[in-house]
Amino acid sequence: MDRHPSAQAGSEAPPRGALIAATEAVDRGIAILCQGVLLLTGTALMAVMTANVVTRYVLASGGFDWAEEVPQQLFPWFIMAGVALAVQRGGHIAVEWLMGFLGREGRRAVLLAGHALVAVAYLVLCWQALQVAEIVSIERSPVLGLAGSYGYWAVAAGCILLAIGTLTIAVRIALTGPEALPTPSPEDVPT
Repeated sequence: MDRHPSAQAGSEAPPRGALIAATEAVDRGIAILCQGVLLLTGTALMAVMTANVVTRYVLASGGFDWAEEVPQQLFPWFIMAGVALAVQRGGHIAVEWLMGFLGREGRRAVLLAGHALVAVAYLVLCWQALQVAEIVSIERSPVLGLAGSYGYWAVAAGCILLAIGTLTIAVRIALTGPEALPTPSPEDVPT
C-alpha cells in the first residue's frame, strides 16, 4: 500500500470554508468581548463622572476624590475595545490609491503584506506596553492605590486583539481575495 503522505488521515489541510468559519468565529468572540468591555467601562465612566458632577453641587467637599482616578484607569480599556471593533469593521485609516493600479492578485499580495506588517507592529507594541507596564507597576494612584500599569495592560491586550483581528482578515483575503477586506458602513464614513 503505497499512500502519498498527504493522503494519510489527519494530514489533510482544512477546507477553505472551515478556515473562513474559524476566522469568523474568532472575530465574533473578539467582538463580543470588546462590546462587553465597551458596555461595562462606558457605563462605569458615565456613572462615576455623573455622580462626581452631582456631588460637587451637593457636598461641601466638592466631589469624590477617587472619581478623578477612575477614568484614568478605565478609559484605556474603553478606547482599545473600540479600536479593535473598528478594525473588524474596516473603520481604520486606509490609503488606497495604489490599489487602483493593481490587478486582483496584486491587490491581494499588497493587502497580505500590509496586514502581516500591521500584525507584527501590533505585537511589537504589545511587547513594549508590557515592558512599560512592568516599569510603572511600582507607581500607585494617590487615592485608589492602583498600580500605574493598568492602562498599559489595556494597550497590550488591545494590541493582541488587533493583531488577531488583522490576521483573521488576512486569512480571509488569502483564501477569497481582496474583496474579503471589510468595508465600513456608509454612516461610519465621514463626508
